[in-house]
Amino acid sequence: MNERQLDLPGMLDASSEGERQDGPVSASVGNCAELHVHLNGAIPASTIKNILADETTVLPRGFEITRDLLRLTPCKSLAAYLTPWQILRLFPRKRENLDRLCIAALANMAANGVRFVELRSSVLYLATLQKCSPTQALERLIESTRDAAERQNIRRGLILTVTRGDYGATALTALLQAYQDLGEPDDVVGLDLAGDEEMSYPAQLPSLFREAKDRFGLGITIHAGETGRAENVRSAIELFGTDRIGHGTAASKVPELMDLLAKEDVCVEVCPISNRLTGAVSSEEAHPLQEFRRHGVPFVICSDNPGIHQRGLVDDHSAAMAEGLSVGDLRHQFQVAKRYSFIEGLA
Repeated sequence: MNERQLDLPGMLDASSEGERQDGPVSASVGNCAELHVHLNGAIPASTIKNILADETTVLPRGFEITRDLLRLTPCKSLAAYLTPWQILRLFPRKRENLDRLCIAALANMAANGVRFVELRSSVLYLATLQKCSPTQALERLIESTRDAAERQNIRRGLILTVTRGDYGATALTALLQAYQDLGEPDDVVGLDLAGDEEMSYPAQLPSLFREAKDRFGLGITIHAGETGRAENVRSAIELFGTDRIGHGTAASKVPELMDLLAKEDVCVEVCPISNRLTGAVSSEEAHPLQEFRRHGVPFVICSDNPGIHQRGLVDDHSAAMAEGLSVGDLRHQFQVAKRYSFIEGLA
């Protein structure tokens, strides 16, 4: 590891259950923005444990909270990194616990200097858990996140996540119907495609994303190039009409893709800590954010799943500095995030 790379063992050593709330980087950078964060990956561990106990959740066989809930050191694979989702998908079954987790997640973001955030969430999971319709689930998510954001004086938008797989088109159709049933609320600002990049998806899914973008003005962000399939980045741009790419680390090894990202002005959501923990960027190589900059590819620093990392955006800024960004670069990040955000009217 060269001197500009992140020392994950030193940075992600054992810590208390409370997330780090602030630090020197946030103090010098000032206002921050968060464009790639999953709501269920942003819940503090203590809140997760309390909700699991309150809902008397039965843990999956073989899952151990002390071993499997958090991800503090690099994992052998993306699948291993995603182990916490075995329980993160099991709650909240109670309406009040949705409020509870939103309040905790937004409080940690505020403590990390976040002034506006785009929260990703799977409404269909919530509907299943709370035994309600997708429309009711989306309404509850809007209300809970709105209240939590207002408490912290944070502007927030919601990005609705669709998971790759055979039912991707059906899921997107259900989400868009719920969105329309509620009168196309401004709270919803975008759509996201996530999940295992090796999985196929229905042939009509890209056109459905493009139609939603054209009809409703929703922003599109696609998880692509995180697990080595660089061509997924090209597909996201050429087939889905994406505005942003989640992670995109594999693109750095393909000059033609870097040129395409720059030409199409597609912003990459760079998650330094997550990229090291998932193995998207190995300990032997430099993070590609410097390659993005050299090729003129716009990027924003994000935290991805700060709850299961027990770190926040402040720490991802520190990680970005370890990769070669300056405090000045990070100050500029707030303006870059405004430019590529899906939230309307950011001053």
